[in-house]
Amino acid sequence: MIAAVKGTVFRISPGVVDVETGNGFIVRIFYPVSSYSKIKNEKNILLHTVFRQREEESILYGFLSVKEKEFFEKLISITGVGGKTGLSFISAFSNTELIDAINRGDLNKLVSIPGIGKKTAQRIILELTGKLDFDEDKLDDARLKMKGDLISGLVNLGFTSRSISGYIDTIIKENPKETSFEILFKKVLKKIRK
Repeated sequence: MIAAVKGTVFRISPGVVDVETGNGFIVRIFYPVSSYSKIKNEKNILLHTVFRQREEESILYGFLSVKEKEFFEKLISITGVGGKTGLSFISAFSNTELIDAINRGDLNKLVSIPGIGKKTAQRIILELTGKLDFDEDKLDDARLKMKGDLISGLVNLGFTSRSISGYIDTIIKENPKETSFEILFKKVLKKIRK
C-alpha cells in the first residue's frame, strides 16, 4: 500500500500530476481538480494517496489532506461510485457542502455529478447519512449563512460557486471571529486574485 507520495513536481495539469520521487521513479497521481490552484505553482508536494487496481490498470489518487482522502475512501466504498466519480464529488463540493447534502438527502445536488444517477445517489445517502464526521469542516449556522452570502456576492461578480467555494472556506477558517461581510468579501477577492 502507498499511503502518501512526496516529491518534486515533474509535470502538472488540472487533475493529474507527475511526481518525481527521487529514486528514479516518476509517479502519476490523479487528484481533485479543485486542488489545482493550490499546487500548480509548487515545486515540492506531499499527496496522501489511495491505490486502486482496476482490471489491468493501477491508479493512484492523491489528496492534500488526510480528511479528503478519508472522504474519498468512504465514497468509493459505495457500489456504483468509482475513483473518477469520487474525485468529481470532491472537486465539485467542499466536505461541508457534501456532508450537508448527504445528511439532508439532497438528491438533486448529488445527481448533478456526471455519472451519478438517482439510484446511486440514494445509495450514497442511505449508506453515508450520519457516518461522515469531519468536525474541523463543520460550520456553525452563522458561518454557513456568511458563506452563502459570500458566494452570492461573488457569483454576482461573475464567478461560479464551484470555483470559489474552496477560497471562501479557507478565508472563513482563517478568520473564525470575523463577522463583517465586507472584510471577508475583500479577503476572498484578494485570495482569488493571488
